[in-house]
Amino acid sequence: MARARHAEEVPLPRRLVSVLIVLAAIAALPATAAALPFVAVDPGHGGGDTGAVGVLPAGTQTGMTPRSDSRGRTVIYESDVNLDISFRLDAYLRARGARTILTRTQDLAGGDRPYTTAGADLRARVQIANEAGAELFVSVHNNALNSTASGTEAFHYYYSSPAARVLATEVQREMVRALGLPDRGVKTAGFYVLRYTVMPAVLVEGAFLSNPSEALLLADPAVRQRIADAIGRGVERFAARDVRTPPRLPPTIGPWRTKPRTVPVGYRLVKTGRSNPVGRGGWLAVISTFRQVRATRPATIGPWRTKPRTVPAGYRLVKTGRANPVGKGGWLAVAGA
Repeated sequence: MARARHAEEVPLPRRLVSVLIVLAAIAALPATAAALPFVAVDPGHGGGDTGAVGVLPAGTQTGMTPRSDSRGRTVIYESDVNLDISFRLDAYLRARGARTILTRTQDLAGGDRPYTTAGADLRARVQIANEAGAELFVSVHNNALNSTASGTEAFHYYYSSPAARVLATEVQREMVRALGLPDRGVKTAGFYVLRYTVMPAVLVEGAFLSNPSEALLLADPAVRQRIADAIGRGVERFAARDVRTPPRLPPTIGPWRTKPRTVPVGYRLVKTGRSNPVGRGGWLAVISTFRQVRATRPATIGPWRTKPRTVPAGYRLVKTGRANPVGKGGWLAVAGA
């Protein structure tokens, strides 16, 4: 026993101690650090397409290109905000070992080309991601509706893979935590960049530039950093879940008004309903492994200053207090019986 105790007390060589510390640090790194996917980061809008425009108090400093409108008011462009957040997201992911590619790096259209048309802009973004072999696509946006609209939301394609749904859910969860704004939910949409990319793709909407208080939030570089970090954490959480990778194919082909005789390998035909946002009563080819899931409802709808006559099924109206950050004294529809 005495000999054993003596052996435990013999100090290790300093060099060996240093090696052990380094090995321990490596072992302590998150499992996703060496397994993050190759991410295409897409800063929405740019060039002749400013996206949403928010009005700020006169002289507000944003850390971005100063902007003013025809009336001389200090404003903030969504295209600038999206690019700034995307640069920060790119840095976050690269610092953790991920490969990335940006679909634009200047105040220009996709591919850093002069803006001509929306179609050319969107095609360039999709082409960059697809040809680079990116494994995920994250399109960074901010929202606009009216001066009281508020909150954070994320979108995936109507016929997206389970991987895209998981990515949207993880990113949305992290953004809501980071911003503390109302959770408008994970939604489906037919946006071009979601429909024609061949990897799991999401489009995020951080906050509303049409809402003066949220425009002021987005003017703060620290808030933009929080959004970028939140999206990055969502990508990390997605990677940690080891979701099965879908085939590298556009999610859908078509639609056609009449049933085609054949479809490419890897797809199957589905008959769409009249209200279907893609097929509109025709035929659509979807990836053969696609399985329809029930759409996720947003947590809230509204608010409205006056009480609406009806709200969608599954929602109930609530009267909000004047200090309520969503309703501000109006009416709000919340999910639940």
